[in-house]
Amino acid sequence: MRRDWGAARNGLADWLGQRVSAVVLLVLLPWPVALLAGVYAGRLDQLALLRLLDAPASRVAQTLLVVAVLAHAFIGLKVIAEDYVHAIGLRLVLVNLMRIGMFALGVWWLAVIWAWAG
Repeated sequence: MRRDWGAARNGLADWLGQRVSAVVLLVLLPWPVALLAGVYAGRLDQLALLRLLDAPASRVAQTLLVVAVLAHAFIGLKVIAEDYVHAIGLRLVLVNLMRIGMFALGVWWLAVIWAWAG
């Protein structure tokens, strides 16, 4: 006996992905906020900031932050589309456009992070 669960079939995975990405964001987001505060307060000049951002550990942390932001945003927008867009064809188009957009943004963002050399 097959039941059509609709969008509910991914509910637990979406919920868990949202929580894991939120924890990663909670851990990593204070770091760029502190860097910006240091720049605006005058404690960090441009050269010191670039030196901090150019470290391999910093680039790995930035990569994790990008992946967490995009995963969190995609899951949230996908769930909204699944809940409120009732036309299956339109929902499919919207989710796939979001997927393509998030992927393109992620590739660009990671290229910016990893492209510069100190």
